[in-house]
Amino acid sequence: MAAIGLTAVPATADSPPDPVPISAPTHTLVTLNLTGNGCVGCYVRPQQYIPARNNSGKEISWDGQGRKVRGDSITFRVPTENTRGMSFAIFNPAYNDGFYDAEPVIVFQYKGYEPGGRVERSQAIKASSASPCWAGTSKDKVSLDVNVRKVRVEGIKMVDNQPTGGPTPVRVTLAWVAPTEEVFGGFTKTDRGVVAVQDTYPCGKKS
Repeated sequence: MAAIGLTAVPATADSPPDPVPISAPTHTLVTLNLTGNGCVGCYVRPQQYIPARNNSGKEISWDGQGRKVRGDSITFRVPTENTRGMSFAIFNPAYNDGFYDAEPVIVFQYKGYEPGGRVERSQAIKASSASPCWAGTSKDKVSLDVNVRKVRVEGIKMVDNQPTGGPTPVRVTLAWVAPTEEVFGGFTKTDRGVVAVQDTYPCGKKS
């Protein structure tokens, strides 16, 4: 049986070429440049969670692969559409002098400081509210400088490798983007400048 199809109309000599579509990047290379005390041996994990209540009834979540920092920077290839509301968990296994029942995340903005501003360690520790929720990007490459310090907060003393002792000061990572970036909601109370969570941090304008 013969195939029946449409006959193509040949283009004339003066027909303009079809435009080449320009598409937005589907993935972004995010490089975190770690300064201050540094974070060699730390583990960093990109993640995203926007609850339905913060996003017109549609929940969005994405989990990246955690990786060990082996120098002064670390780069992740992440879906560009998931950078809005993205946060970065950061954990230093060297800080094992006690138990802290939460995982620190990198702060993108301290409340009271405009995006693009510089925040010193003394100011970060005194800040009572902050957000780890990045507003995101449409670029294919982004480089962010992150100050990394250590700070002591109240934790639990370890006894026989179990968190069964009394309250004790423990070391945790204090990390924030410098200069600070615009955020996608998510302001919450800090513990001496540290935002820490037990699960992926919920971002969004109403969080």
